[in-house]
Amino acid sequence: MNALKQCQNMDEVRTEIDRVDRLIVPLLLERLTYIAQAGHIKGDRDTVRDEWRIEDVVSKVKAEAEKRSGNADYIEDIYRHLIEWSIAHEFIVWDDVNNEERKSSAL
Repeated sequence: MNALKQCQNMDEVRTEIDRVDRLIVPLLLERLTYIAQAGHIKGDRDTVRDEWRIEDVVSKVKAEAEKRSGNADYIEDIYRHLIEWSIAHEFIVWDDVNNEERKSSAL
């Protein structure tokens, strides 16, 4: 991780936040592509929500935050929201994929 810039004014703070956001967005979009792939791979809709995996992910990201002397509660809160949104998206993908398969097999 790069050394943090010590900003002298709000323009510098905003510039750095914008820079960080430009780094975060591509990673979130990459993550979303894997969520969509999961929606294509899982054979059963009941497996979309996996409580064990949710807690596994949260545990790992909190540990990473702690390792970096960061605010683990902040990271946990963000990730729980991210995971819920991801699960909702995966349900949409799963339903779309499986509705198409049902339509194709009915023909």
